[in-house]
Amino acid sequence: MEINEQILKEATGVIAAMPFTATQPALINTQLSGSITFVDDKKFVAAANLNSNIGVVITEEKFSNQFDNGKIVITTSDARHCFYSLINFIARQQYEKKSNNIHTSVKIHTKAFVADHNVTIGVGTVIEPNVTILPDVIIGSNCIIRAGAVLGSEGFEHKRTKKGILSVLHNGNVFIGNDVEIGANNTVDKGFSFRHTIIGDFTKTDNLVHIAHGVHIGNGCFIAASAMLAGSVTLKDDVWIGPGASIASQVIIGTKAQVTIGAVVVKDVEDGQTVSGNFAIPHRKFLKHLARMQDEK
Repeated sequence: MEINEQILKEATGVIAAMPFTATQPALINTQLSGSITFVDDKKFVAAANLNSNIGVVITEEKFSNQFDNGKIVITTSDARHCFYSLINFIARQQYEKKSNNIHTSVKIHTKAFVADHNVTIGVGTVIEPNVTILPDVIIGSNCIIRAGAVLGSEGFEHKRTKKGILSVLHNGNVFIGNDVEIGANNTVDKGFSFRHTIIGDFTKTDNLVHIAHGVHIGNGCFIAASAMLAGSVTLKDDVWIGPGASIASQVIIGTKAQVTIGAVVVKDVEDGQTVSGNFAIPHRKFLKHLARMQDEK
């Protein structure tokens, strides 16, 4: 949807001071040319100015003269509420219900629930009892969705604004590749339009795994029981995530990296690296630190 003054007014009640056209709402690090974003904190002004893909900035009066001349600035009393109201409006306007596309070879247990629209399931996939598949989920071929899993739930995205708490609609999808196994009682949230939730081919998840909105998981990853991947985490190929590990939002785990049991990962992990602990550090360093603490007892 092309965003102009009329769309902005319908979505938020804000009237722009000058004509503009933007491609879509996007966050400050957008790579889509002509995007519209918001700034309600001075620490993000520089990032907005440096990103040439941002054409329009919704902000507040106190920041209005701090942006490059090439950007169109729209002022409002609550930039955050305005921006996310715009996202919600567009999500509702653009949403399209389509008939399901479920291959005849798919085995769906009689006690599973599959939404009546916007679900695709490929050849030979098995859906076990008490699975819930909500709209906007695309599952490949030869997958197994174990009992009690929930696919396509709304992500946890609620914004504190000057006008109160605003819940943000998720208008993205869940894309699950081929030969994937989703363990019992997993939850897989769908993404936003600017970052879908993706699980690559041959990835296997154990029971009670949580995969938040916008997570990207590569091919051949193993994710053990009770692991938690927060929003917009990226796992590259052949990653091992140990039982009970927690990965913070937007962290990138490199190819063939390993996260050991119970680790809390708050920064990126390099290809082939193993990390342990809370907060996680390289495994060998963790063992040396642990040995030193034991010697001090």
